Amino acid sequence: MNASLVDGLPGPPGLWEGERLLLAGFRAWARCRIDRGSPSEVVRRAIACVTSEQAAALFAALMETLEGVGRRPLRLHCGACPGYAEDEQRLVLACGLSPVEPEVALRLLEPLVRDPAAVVCFARALNAALCADGLALPVRLGAPAAPVTLH
Repeated sequence: MNASLVDGLPGPPGLWEGERLLLAGFRAWARCRIDRGSPSEVVRRAIACVTSEQAAALFAALMETLEGVGRRPLRLHCGACPGYAEDEQRLVLACGLSPVEPEVALRLLEPLVRDPAAVVCFARALNAALCADGLALPVRLGAPAAPVTLH
């Protein structure tokens, strides 16, 4: 992995590198669609430069599945926007939660897709590939637990 490529990726403060990569991938995919291009190969190659071929292929499969079962077009910010649209938040959070809380991930994706189970399956595999590439996604389930005092 080339961390210098991840450093300049978009998103609000506090996002992990893997989350920034997903966010940039979502936005690049949308930009390709707006330009009437075919994003699968272009975005896959860009992600493979930072991760692995496996992670890039899984990202492309996730996006193709999202498009195939989507209830509506995704609402995403433009490429360099520091903000974080609600659909982007749902997708990134679902990817992070999918291995440990698949039911929560399913509920997060229900407003976006007709078949959230298929998307969660790809999200879980993508999460594992990103983790193997050193870009683990956090599990964001709320406020951190209070520290335990041992006596």
